[in-house]
Formats: sequence, structure tokens, C-alpha cells
Amino acid sequence: MHVGLWTSLGWIYLLVPFVCWAALVRTRAVGAAVFAVLTGMAAILVGLQCEWFFVRPAAELQAGYPFMAGLVILVGEVIEKRLRGPRPEDRFVDRVGAVSVTVCVHSVVGAVVVLGYLVIAHDAFLPSAAEVPLPTGVSIEHDDGGYCGSNFCSRTLTLGSTTGLSADQVETRLRAALAADGWTPGRNGALVHPHGWLVDRRLSEAFVSGRTVELSGSEITNAGS
Repeated sequence: MHVGLWTSLGWIYLLVPFVCWAALVRTRAVGAAVFAVLTGMAAILVGLQCEWFFVRPAAELQAGYPFMAGLVILVGEVIEKRLRGPRPEDRFVDRVGAVSVTVCVHSVVGAVVVLGYLVIAHDAFLPSAAEVPLPTGVSIEHDDGGYCGSNFCSRTLTLGSTTGLSADQVETRLRAALAADGWTPGRNGALVHPHGWLVDRRLSEAFVSGRTVELSGSEITNAGS
């Protein structure tokens, strides 16, 4: 029930800018261009949610989506006004006013997303497999999908080699790739790296042994100490 509710709210959050622009659009060229930009922005959020890729400022992208989408809509409206002139008055509804209110409310929701991240900044989380920078010749053969226990989340990756590397060679190359990506030594032999950027200050931990990588995201934010 709760999963379905959050999924529905997520889709509403994603689609609000499209509905707003659909209510304003007056020209094919500008309309298509704005829809294309909004689609690209929405695709980034979907990709982050589905773990198609990983970027550290994920929280900032999710929270800033309403602000950026609102700016794109504003630019589209200004350009169309220059092309078509002032918008004809509508007897029944002020479209610009309605969209402005909707965009403002959407932006407030984005601010709430920031607060949400600050609240969960001490909670356990499941790191994405995409956080691991794979060196050339190394691939993920198996991902157990992860699990969460009491104040702790973990996922195990089994690595393989497309070039016939031994387990020791895979580990050596992976450790070098992690170091190059900014992962630093932490406690209990783990390598640690900030999971997020400005808003999400949690740390991801990686335990590397041969072809096996255990990723964890505990509730402890000072995992490197």
C-alpha cells in the first residue's frame, strides 16, 4: 500500500511540469523543444531511481527538478510570447496564473525533498552497484540485489573478467580504480566514499576481496573514522 502510494506520488512529481507546459504551449517548434528538455530531465530522475547510472549529486538533482523545470517552462513561455504576442484572454481560467501557482507548489515540494534528505542523512541505505567504478576488462557477473537489516544495508557483487584476469588481478585493478575515483581507506579494511554531495552526506563503504565486493551503507556517517 505504502509502496504504491509513494510510486504514485513520484509519478506526479515527475509529470507536473509536462502538464503545466501542455496547458501553455502555443507553437509546435518551441513546444516540442521544451517537451524534449523536460523529457531529458525526467529521464535523468528515472535513471537514478532505476539505478541505470549513478551520480553523486543525485539528491540535488531530485530536489532541484521543480526549479529547473519551472525555469525551462518560463523560458518557453517568454519565447512563445515573442513569437505569438500576448496570450489571448481566457474567459474561464487564467492559464498562466494557474501554471505559476502549480510551479510554485511543485518547487515547495522540491524544498521538502531537501528536508527529507537531511532527515534520513543518518539512516541506513542500499548503495547502488553503479557507484563502483569498474576498470577495463572487469564486469559485474552477479548482483545479489542487496538487503537491509537493523541499521545496516549491504549488497554483494561478484566480478568477472572479460580479458581472463585472475582474482588477484581483478582486485588489484579494482582497488586502483576506486582510489582514482576518490575512495579512501576506512575502518575494518573498507574503502569509503561520500555517497552524495551537498545534501546527502552519508558514506558508502566497499569491502574488496578477490572477485567479491561488498557494498554497505550504514547509518553511521563517520564510517571512515
